[in-house]
Amino acid sequence: MAGKDFGGVMKFRDSSGRNMSLRGTFTCYPATSSVEGIVNQDGSPDRVVTPSAPRAEINFADKGVDLAAMMGDARRDVTIVEEFTGIIHLYTQAFYTGEPASNRVNGEVSGVGIMAESYRKIG
Repeated sequence: MAGKDFGGVMKFRDSSGRNMSLRGTFTCYPATSSVEGIVNQDGSPDRVVTPSAPRAEINFADKGVDLAAMMGDARRDVTIVEEFTGIIHLYTQAFYTGEPASNRVNGEVSGVGIMAESYRKIG
């Protein structure tokens, strides 16, 4: 089904057994470098490549996860499954990043990401 299809139910699980109900946004950054285009004084273009690590930004339902403890967790493997598209995202040796914010009106946690040693997409 993948290719032209997006969305649907997405499930997040880390290797400690933590499951989180993703909500709204899951943005995947799979590349291991960032490329910036620059222009020299003579008008010719160059590029600057900066190493980066695979990462993702996630929003999820605040269902009792100890956010302070989560941010200090050991590195873990993370799996995100897109049930509708059949795509599986595998992050190896990932750790949590960012500054979690819990919206007390709608129960959504934002400001959290993961960064990993490696990334693989299946499907």
